Amino acid sequence: MKKKLLETFALMGAPFLGIDMLTGVFFPDFVEANPWFSGFTGLLYITGWLASMEGLRRLLDTPTRDLSWYAIRIVMFTLVIADVSNIWAMVSTQKPVLFYILDAGWPVSNLLMLLVAWAVFRSGQLKPYGPLVTLAMGLWLPVSLLLGRSNVAFCIDGIYSALVWVLFAWVVMKARFMPVLAVQSLFINHKNFN
Repeated sequence: MKKKLLETFALMGAPFLGIDMLTGVFFPDFVEANPWFSGFTGLLYITGWLASMEGLRRLLDTPTRDLSWYAIRIVMFTLVIADVSNIWAMVSTQKPVLFYILDAGWPVSNLLMLLVAWAVFRSGQLKPYGPLVTLAMGLWLPVSLLLGRSNVAFCIDGIYSALVWVLFAWVVMKARFMPVLAVQSLFINHKNFN
């Protein structure tokens, strides 16, 4: 997929968890009358997140199978699983145990973003904001759990989510492509010149 198309999906989908949460707070009757809405917004949000992760994968990909190689791919896999549950929520109101197993993909992805944050930090790419933004993504779920399930908490969670995921899409979009291998070989070659 072309870089511009990935960037478009990433930026468009990023705020949709926040939109879903804020809609649930301010228009609960609408959400209850239209159960497909959360599945639809979830699909847009997760697909945007996947697009950002694909951009990040392209930036950090190396031939060696290190932490970043595994972390990014595992997050992308759990996001695909979460998207299956979003499609399910759009077409069916029945939610058996399998639905909840699939739906667990996105909170797991949030926690796994802590590994991605570490990989971004170690790579030296996406500076200066990339490591902080990916860390903020990984901390979204713990912060949400600490805030609880009140309307105020959902507003804070929704705004937090929209801002951080848009920032992540923007940081990945603005990153210059410089493969990690090339950066490492620059340092190795620099030592050889002395």
